[in-house]
Amino acid sequence: MRTSLGPIREPALPARQSSARHLLAATALAMAALLAAAGCSTDSDDESEGGAASAPPAASPSGDPLAATVEKLLEPASSLPVPTEKLDGVAALKGKTVYYVPITQQSSQFKIIGSALTEALNSVGVSVQVCNGGANPTTISACVNQAIGANAGAVVTDAIPYGMAANALDTAQAKNIPVLITNQIIDPAHPASKTLGYVEGGGTAQLTAVADWIIVDSGGEANIVINGSTDSPSSRAYVESFQEEISTHCEDCKVTVNEISSANFPLISPSTSSAILRTPGVNYVISEFDQYLQPTLAGVQQSGKITSVKGGSGSAQLAGLQMLAAKNFLYVDAGQASTFQGWVDADAVLRLMLGTPLPEYEPVVRLFTRENVTGLNLTPEGEATGEWYGPTTFPAQFKALWGLS
Repeated sequence: MRTSLGPIREPALPARQSSARHLLAATALAMAALLAAAGCSTDSDDESEGGAASAPPAASPSGDPLAATVEKLLEPASSLPVPTEKLDGVAALKGKTVYYVPITQQSSQFKIIGSALTEALNSVGVSVQVCNGGANPTTISACVNQAIGANAGAVVTDAIPYGMAANALDTAQAKNIPVLITNQIIDPAHPASKTLGYVEGGGTAQLTAVADWIIVDSGGEANIVINGSTDSPSSRAYVESFQEEISTHCEDCKVTVNEISSANFPLISPSTSSAILRTPGVNYVISEFDQYLQPTLAGVQQSGKITSVKGGSGSAQLAGLQMLAAKNFLYVDAGQASTFQGWVDADAVLRLMLGTPLPEYEPVVRLFTRENVTGLNLTPEGEATGEWYGPTTFPAQFKALWGLS
C-alpha cells in the first residue's frame, strides 16, 4: 500500500482547537447534530442486511506506526485519564442545583452521561435537574431560563452550540450562573471565561480513529463515502478532521462527503444511495453518528451494493455494537466512554462553580470491530458501567480529588 505516514496524531486526544475556526453562528438546525444515524454502500446487487465486503483486510507493513495506533485503540484502556489537580472547597457547594440540558433525550448517550453526572454531583451534595432540550432552540432557551429563575448553581449543556441559546446563556452568566458547554468545539465568538467552560468530548477523536482503521484495513486504497451532518459547526468540523486524517496518511484514498441534515431526515436514505451510485468503486461507507444508522443502511440497500462495502460509524451505542456482534453491515464503530464523560463533566462544573481553572480533559475513545466485541457485556447495564472502555474505578478517583476520601 502507498500511505503517507507523517507524524501520527493520537486519536484519543481532545478535539483540535483549529477546528474552532469553522464555527458559525448556530442556527436551529444545529439541534439535530446527534439525531442522525450511520449507513454504508456496496458494489453488488445483493440486498441482504448482513453483507460482507468482498475483499479481506490487507495486512499492514511491519512497524507501521498507524497500524500500532489502531491496535492500541482496539484495546480497552489500562487506566482512564482522571485529572490530577485536586479541588478544595467542594463542601461549600452542598445544597446547590445544577441544570443538565442535553440537546435531546432520544439518544441513550445523553441518558448515560446525565445519570453519571447526577451520581457524581450527588456524592458532594449537589442535586441535578435534567431539562430535555427537545432538539429545539426555544425549548433549550426555556430550560436555561428555568435554571436562571431557580438561581441554579450552574448550567451544563450537552451537544448544544452556544449560539443556539446565546441570549439565555448570556443572561445566566450575567447573573453569575456558570455555564459548561460539553460535546462541542469551542466557539471563538464565546471564548472560555470565569463563567464559561468547554469540555469538547470525543467527536474529533472518534472519526479520526475510524479514519485510521480504514487506512490500515484497506491497505491504503480506500474509496469512502461518509454521511456528514451539516446541522452544527461541530458536526461539520468532525467530518473535516476525518478528511484531513485520510489525506494526511493515505495518498491513494478518496473521500466523498454526502451532506445530510436531520431537518431532512427522510432524505438520508435516497441521498445515501445516490452518493454511492455516483461514486464508482466505493468500498467503505461511514456514518458520523450511530443515530443515522437505519436510514443510511436503507440507502445502501437501495443502491444494491450491500455486499461490497464495509460499514463504519461513530458515537457507538449499544445497538451499533450489537450489530457488530451479529456481523450485520457494520465493521467498525468508534465510541466515547459516556459514563466516564459524565464524571468529567461533574469535575468541570464543580471547578467552574468554585472559580477554579479547568484542566485539560482527555476523552476516552475506543474502536470496536466484529472481532473485539466478542465477550463484551452488550446490555444496557454493561453500557452504563463504562466497562467497555477500561477500569471502572474512576468514580473513587474523582471523589478522592474532591476530598471525599
